[in-house]
Amino acid sequence: MDKDNKEGTSKQCRWTKPMEHLFLEILANEAQKGNKSSNTFKAVSINRVAETISERFQVQCDAKHVENNLRTVKNQWQIICTIRGESDFGWDDNMRIVMPPYPRPSLESSTRC
Repeated sequence: MDKDNKEGTSKQCRWTKPMEHLFLEILANEAQKGNKSSNTFKAVSINRVAETISERFQVQCDAKHVENNLRTVKNQWQIICTIRGESDFGWDDNMRIVMPPYPRPSLESSTRC
């Protein structure tokens, strides 16, 4: 969150992994509390995320940053769901990644010239 935008009213938000984890944790709790309609979170939930991120990480985070990051996360999740829906793609629960439909050769098993 270090660059001013053209109007100079807000700064860009650079989401780190710890910020992302807290972001998702808070939104999951808010959804369990019923603060989410069918496809969007209530303003109180968005503001709670912004305040908590700002306090915990000593950064300037506002509701717009949270809404933009939520949109990014939703888009990424849609891509994951699309890939997983393709034939032969799988999901590795341990690594939490999409697995390709073919085995990838390991470096140890490759032959040397």
